[in-house]
Amino acid sequence: IVPILTSTVIECHRAGLKNSAFSFAAMLMRPEYRNKVDAKYKKKIEAMVRRPDTSETEEATTPCPFCEFLLPECELLCPECKNNIPYCIATGRHMLKDDWTVCPHCDFPALYSEFKIMLNTESTCPMCSERLNLAQLKKISDCTQYLRTEVEQ
Repeated sequence: IVPILTSTVIECHRAGLKNSAFSFAAMLMRPEYRNKVDAKYKKKIEAMVRRPDTSETEEATTPCPFCEFLLPECELLCPECKNNIPYCIATGRHMLKDDWTVCPHCDFPALYSEFKIMLNTESTCPMCSERLNLAQLKKISDCTQYLRTEVEQ
C-alpha cells in the first residue's frame, strides 16, 4: 500500500490537487506506514504534511449538452436530467454543444477546439489510432444526432 500511496501523493501534487495530495501524505505519515516510505520521498512528503497547501482550484463548470445545467467539466452524468453525457476523446471532459466534432474514422466525439490543439502535436486519433490531420476535422453545428437519451437507445 505504501508505494501506491506514495505515487498517489506525487501524481496529485503534480496535477495541482494539493488537498488530495495532503490527505494521502498525511495517511503515509501514520506510524504504521512512516518507516516504509522510500527515503528519497520521505522529506518531501513530511514537508507536505507539516506545511500543507490545501488550496485546490475548483473544477470549471460547463453546460450539459442535453439540458444546459452547469456541472463540472469532467462529470459524465448530469444530476439534473440524469443523462449520460458523451465524453471528449482528446480530454476526457464532457462534450459541449457548441464545440463538437467527431473522428472521421471511428465517429467518436471530441471537443473541436481541443482536438485541433492535440493534432498540432499528435497525428493519430486517441481512440482508433488512425492517421488524422487538421483538414479532416469538421466542426459539427448540430450535434443532436449524437445526443441520445437512455430511453431512446
